Amino acid sequence: MKSTHAILIVVVATAIAVMLAIYLTPLKHLNLVAPETKDIDPAEFWADYSANPEKYMFIDVRQTADYDENHAKGSINIPIQKLFEQHGELPKSGKTIVLICTGGSLSGVAYGYLEHQGFLNLLRIKGGLRNWIIEGMPIENASTSPDVESGT
Repeated sequence: MKSTHAILIVVVATAIAVMLAIYLTPLKHLNLVAPETKDIDPAEFWADYSANPEKYMFIDVRQTADYDENHAKGSINIPIQKLFEQHGELPKSGKTIVLICTGGSLSGVAYGYLEHQGFLNLLRIKGGLRNWIIEGMPIENASTSPDVESGT
């Protein structure tokens, strides 16, 4: 009976020592499994978004001037530098956040930042706006945007 208690004490002490070593040292920052960005093809996304827009928050993370020049239809503009201030207003559940930029790199940075903030409901448009246009998905600009036309 004493040997069982001694073994149990050693196991618990070892587990506590390992947890402390991980959480109190730089080991907690070591990524043993590389984070993975979930990409979605523009046509696949557009088909589902068109049928179910309420399921998504479609965010273009480029600068406002670039967004105004042309953007994916249905997207809203939150420039990447504003994500720090506005990430608290984004849904962590109930909607999927879909990110787009020009080629995919900037939205990848935004994806990583939001993932670090605890967002698990993320997708990125594969190839960004370039691929969106190549695949023939609809675009808008400042003169065709519904918000501009309605005056809001």
